[in-house]
Amino acid sequence: MDRTQRNRRTALVGAVALAGAAIVITGCGSGSSSSTSSTGTSTGSGASFANVAYQTWCRNSGLCSYISKGSGSGITDFTNGVVDWAASDSLLKLPQLSALASARGGATPLYFPTLLGAITVPSHVTGAPNLQFSGTVLADIFDGTITKWNDPKIAADNPGATLPSATITVCVRADASGTSFNFVSYLGKSSPTFTAKIGAPSQTPAWTAPHQIAGPKNPGVLQCVKDNTNTIGYADLAGVISAGDQHLLAKVQAKDGTYVAPTSAAISAGGTTASVGQPIVPSTLQASLLNSSATGAYPITITTFVLAYNDFTQAGKSSSLPKVKAYLNYAYGSTAQGALSKLGFAPLPSAILSAAKTQMGLLK
Repeated sequence: MDRTQRNRRTALVGAVALAGAAIVITGCGSGSSSSTSSTGTSTGSGASFANVAYQTWCRNSGLCSYISKGSGSGITDFTNGVVDWAASDSLLKLPQLSALASARGGATPLYFPTLLGAITVPSHVTGAPNLQFSGTVLADIFDGTITKWNDPKIAADNPGATLPSATITVCVRADASGTSFNFVSYLGKSSPTFTAKIGAPSQTPAWTAPHQIAGPKNPGVLQCVKDNTNTIGYADLAGVISAGDQHLLAKVQAKDGTYVAPTSAAISAGGTTASVGQPIVPSTLQASLLNSSATGAYPITITTFVLAYNDFTQAGKSSSLPKVKAYLNYAYGSTAQGALSKLGFAPLPSAILSAAKTQMGLLK
C-alpha cells in the first residue's frame, strides 16, 4: 500500500471514529473473536439501501466497518483503494469500470449478493393515507405525465379515497444511487413510454417530473416525504422501519393485479423467481427479481451487492483479501442471514446463496 492509500485509509477510519457512522467491535457474535484476531477488520462504504444490515453484521461479528454514503461514492472509494470492498445495488457503468482498471492495476469487480430488500414507495398526501399504486401510475408520476393527486388514474388505483387537487411533488435522490437505478428499471418495465422520457436505468436519473425535491441517500428521500405534504418518493424498507415511518408506505400492484405491501414475506416471495449464473451479473439478477410473477411477491424487490476486486494482488490490496473473505463468509452464514427478516430485509434464496459461495472461489 503506497503513502496516498495509507493516508486515505487513515482518513476513512478517523472519520468513522469521529462520526460514529461505522461500527467496529471485536470479539462479538458467535465465533467472531478468532476470525477477527487472525484477519483483522475490513472496511467498506457505499449503498445506503443495505446500511441497517451491514451495520448490524459489523457490530455483531467484529469483522468490518461500514460507512453509508451512496453507491456512487462507495464505488469511488473502492476505485481509489480507500476501502477493502464497496456496496452497490447496481452494475458499474463503463466509465466506472475504466476508472477502476486504471487505478487498480487492471482489476475488475466481482459482485456478491448479500440479501433481498424492497424499494418502497412512501407518500404523504393530505387526507389520503395508505395509498396504492400500479407500476404504470408510478411511472407516470415520476416522469411528470401525472402531476395532480386527484388524477383519474390515481383515483382508479384507490377507490373510495379522497384525493386532493394538490400538485404532486416527487422526492428523489440527490446522489448517485443504486436504489435509483433499480427503481428506474422497475418503472421502465411498467410503462412503455417511461424510458423514452427518462432514459435507460441510471444511478443519476434525469427525472422529468415538474416538481422535485432531492435528498441525500435513502434517509434523505424519506425525510423529504415526511417533511412535505403531497409528496411521494422511494426508499428501502429497512430504513423506513428503522425510522418508524411504516404508516407512509403504499402498496404496489403485482403482476396478478393484487396490491402487495412491502414485508419480509413478500420480499422472500419475490426472490423465488431469481435467475443467477456464474459469474454473477447484477443487471440480470435484478431484472429477474423486479415485477416477479410469484404469488404474493412485492414487485419492487431487489438484491444488493458487495463489490470485491477479482485480484487483490493486482489491485495493490493483497492484505485485504482474507479480511473480505472472512466478512463474506459471515454474511453468508446462518447467523447473518437469519437476522435479516427482523431488520426489514429477507435472506438470500438458496440458488443465489449457492452461486455467491461458489463465486468466492474466484477471488485471488
